[in-house]
Amino acid sequence: MASGPENALNALNALNALNALNALGSTNALAAGGGGSPLLSEALITSRDGIVGARIDPITTPVPGLPDSPQNLPRLSRTVRAAIVQADTVDIEGDETTATCWRKFSERDGRRRRVSFREMIQISGPQMDQLATQLDLVSGYARIRPDRGAEILSQVTPPTAFFGSIAFLDAARTPYTVELLNTALEFALPVIQRIKFALAVKRPVEFSPQVQPMIATPTHGSLPSGHATEAFLMARLLWKLLLKSDAPQYTDRAWWGTMLMRQASRIATNRTVAGVHFPMDSVAGAALGLTLADHVAAMCRGGAWSSGNFDAPLFDPTCDFDWHQLYDAEGDQLRPEATSDRGVWATFTQHDGPAEPPAPALHWLWHKAQAEWRDPSHGAQG
Repeated sequence: MASGPENALNALNALNALNALNALGSTNALAAGGGGSPLLSEALITSRDGIVGARIDPITTPVPGLPDSPQNLPRLSRTVRAAIVQADTVDIEGDETTATCWRKFSERDGRRRRVSFREMIQISGPQMDQLATQLDLVSGYARIRPDRGAEILSQVTPPTAFFGSIAFLDAARTPYTVELLNTALEFALPVIQRIKFALAVKRPVEFSPQVQPMIATPTHGSLPSGHATEAFLMARLLWKLLLKSDAPQYTDRAWWGTMLMRQASRIATNRTVAGVHFPMDSVAGAALGLTLADHVAAMCRGGAWSSGNFDAPLFDPTCDFDWHQLYDAEGDQLRPEATSDRGVWATFTQHDGPAEPPAPALHWLWHKAQAEWRDPSHGAQG
């Protein structure tokens, strides 16, 4: 299938499509089928401990999923299917499955309006033997499920509270910041689901009967991780607001930015601990989330944006997820490239111009959110 960019990522201009969604309602679709009660999760953990036994090896690798195929639709939840329909952001080329998100540009030429598109991020799906190798990491992380259970269940829905433990997020104190983050998440949902549908990457539970996740495995594809995408999108957007606040503690190197990224990384890794994701899924999700954060900020403020590429077949499957390979919090910059012995598996480019005007509604929301992080003037009455 090849879909033209005119149906692609619309750069947040069509916010009216989001008005039909309730607050975090559609974002919860990322976790559809992935939740559970604390009692059930604890029972699944102890049940696995009781029956898992010695490692079964070797196990025949499953066949690849069907990329971008309607045959997969009956296996998805209705909310996931709805998200897929919302965004047609995919181009399938040759023998390799690749999902491409396009960024929309609009400019005035006299009375007429001209629209063009540029690639924003391209994600190539992994090979099946890479995922089979990553089962070692999934199995290792299963040992700490009892320690991470409360976190994992609390992070089924968007992890605003976890970022609020680092930055002073509160629905009464920073309502516009919360609204901005929720808007970004609602926008990202169909993008995530459309890429998952296009790549059709199978979940860990399909590679071994010993994975035995502690929560239900979501119906949609494994890569990119939606939780990793959400977490890094939120973390970087929040960090950008802090940097623009001019509050001295936030501009003293990157302590808050680093902690926000550590939190995002832990949220992503918890999905591997739970048994529903490979570490590679988190790598792809972080790359997508960090890039989308630049895109949303550019739509809010105008100016620079970033493009990227994640080439999964070149990622070393024996390696775990490490956000430092993708991003520098101190400079708020995506790293130009990430490499392994297989080659360059990720590249990022910043595009500084020509300056594009911000979307008016987002511009208003950004400045409302930014003002919430500025200190009141000393001597002011109130």
